[in-house]
Amino acid sequence: GSEMCIRDREWTVNLKQSEISMNQSYYEEVKSYLEQEKEVNRRLWSVTWLDGAQAGEKKLVDGVDIPEHFQTGVCKLGESLVFAEELWQAPVCVICGAGHVGIPMIRLASFAGFEVIVVEDRPSFANQARKAGADRVICDSFEHGLEQIPGGLQTYFVVMTRGHRYDEVCLTAILKKSYAYTGMMASRGRAARMRSLLLEQGFSKEKVEELRTPIGLSIHAKTPEEIAISVIAQMVEVKNSSGGGAFCNREILDAMIHKETEEPWILATIIRRSGSAPRDVGTKMLLTETGISIGSIGGGCMEAEVSRAARLLQQGWKGSDRKAPVKIITADMSGTQAETAGMVCG
Repeated sequence: GSEMCIRDREWTVNLKQSEISMNQSYYEEVKSYLEQEKEVNRRLWSVTWLDGAQAGEKKLVDGVDIPEHFQTGVCKLGESLVFAEELWQAPVCVICGAGHVGIPMIRLASFAGFEVIVVEDRPSFANQARKAGADRVICDSFEHGLEQIPGGLQTYFVVMTRGHRYDEVCLTAILKKSYAYTGMMASRGRAARMRSLLLEQGFSKEKVEELRTPIGLSIHAKTPEEIAISVIAQMVEVKNSSGGGAFCNREILDAMIHKETEEPWILATIIRRSGSAPRDVGTKMLLTETGISIGSIGGGCMEAEVSRAARLLQQGWKGSDRKAPVKIITADMSGTQAETAGMVCG
């Protein structure tokens, strides 16, 4: 790894070599966990040994087996230094209604990194949702469609149907699930009436107050696209305020699972950061033997320095004296160095 300081910004990046046979079953299990729907609230941790005879080994640990003192980042496990990270499932945006605001919502949510599921009861509108890029479209009644979505700690529900009665059906189902976010597009008057109705149905005051309606940040949005931007911004605000680590990069997982070449790859992982560094602990970048990189740990001169260190590690591995599978490096980019590069914020 590499510890990078830009004034108050510190990153630690772990460089790990990848042989063809190295832990492919580990990555397959991680992918399986991320794709499951029924146990969405299960917590899974990954532990990577950074030193000693086990350096480079990875192990998946169920969240219930993790001691309380464990936090995402570098810590001690017995006499060993390890990097422990909670594996976060990618956020899922469930959009109820594919109308004039729903379509730009699909495009923007996908662009922002959400998996997008749309529930729409009108076939022609459901088809438009598919064309807009939704990962999954459920063309059914809102009641039956939402029965197929379990919810979870990374699920963001957005209700923007064509009528008040459909909003009620959706929210009655959604508020019984677990979720990270629930919002409904409505005027202030309609929002107040919906809250009263939900309270009459027996939902607690705390549960009803979780509903974000009118939906979105207040940016005086007018057009469908502007409204969608305000909603996505609010969802991102909630997501990034949760205190979790980085989400797993599915492209990296797929590459590791299907690796066929015997040439070494390098997996760079941020294992420590401080200050206002933009990327979370656990963010990864994979570098293949051909120079192709998948993912990003922040870009700019910081990422370039890590890439150079990775190339040297690759070259050393190819030699007769193969080096350790893990290397932790430190890069200091404080003061004039960063300012001269013009890359103080990466």
